[in-house]
Amino acid sequence: MNETGETPAALSAFLRGVERRAVLFAQLQSGNPEVGDVALLAAMRAFRNHAASAPMADWPRRFWTLLIASPGLRQNAAAANWPLALQRLGVLDPPVRAALLARLVAGLAEEDAIVVLGLDQARYRQALTSACPQDSAGRPDPEGWRRLAEAAQQQLRDLPPDRLARLARLRESTVAGTSVRPPPAVPASWAPPQPRGARRWRWALLVLAICGGAVAATYLWPQMFTWLPAPADPSAGAEANTLNAPSIAIEALPTSPPAARYDAAFAQLSHPDFDLLSDPEGEAIAQQADFYAWYAAGGLADAPTGMSADGNTHPESTDAEF
Repeated sequence: MNETGETPAALSAFLRGVERRAVLFAQLQSGNPEVGDVALLAAMRAFRNHAASAPMADWPRRFWTLLIASPGLRQNAAAANWPLALQRLGVLDPPVRAALLARLVAGLAEEDAIVVLGLDQARYRQALTSACPQDSAGRPDPEGWRRLAEAAQQQLRDLPPDRLARLARLRESTVAGTSVRPPPAVPASWAPPQPRGARRWRWALLVLAICGGAVAATYLWPQMFTWLPAPADPSAGAEANTLNAPSIAIEALPTSPPAARYDAAFAQLSHPDFDLLSDPEGEAIAQQADFYAWYAAGGLADAPTGMSADGNTHPESTDAEF
């Protein structure tokens, strides 16, 4: 497939099919369209390197795994902002928000979302439960979920034409293997146009500055070499160079623990004992497993006088108590 030229055509068709959902996913995950576009471009280029060696059936999972793993999508952008109908996304933790957007925007089935998010079924469902809107009683609100899904689909339909044109250029540059990146919608150095008279004065000042610099260089250039120090004497030897060398102070940096990447909510979802922590009743039973095993083995009948079935000693009962 690599030698016949079919891979670029298939790659272009695949990216064309996922780019709208991908660009909205990246924008809503980071809260900033520019940050999302950078993450999408990096994911497209990384996917291009993997696509030729991966079966086409694995392309969707491979692409979404690369996009979700982008460093810019692991936390909120500096100027994060969300549409009014999707303001709930801003209060969610990034891992929980990624699980929600994988369902509502990317449209991934549960088995695919579990793979690309790196979660098991229980943690994935727990993340969706945490992301779901709640009613006044604190229970999941189906109507709120429906409004959230409709707002996400409306954002997909309302992508402006200029944004779609930029997506097409991103796709084609990725398929072609070029590093050309389309400019942002409003360049950072953009300024309002000035009157033509002002532009003439700027050109005149520029010409005068160039001419003045040339005249100054004519008189100063020969004298510049007198300011330079004389070259070192090679016969002075390495010892003289060592004595004249500047001293360099070296100080070890203090050790510090690494910065945390995720908060307590994600730590609970990724805990190795998540299944046990999510079932407190089962955990309580597990803590007394030895007692229940002894009880099932007939320990009640063999308990010595004055000891109850739970293993605690009690005063001996009298016949009057019975």
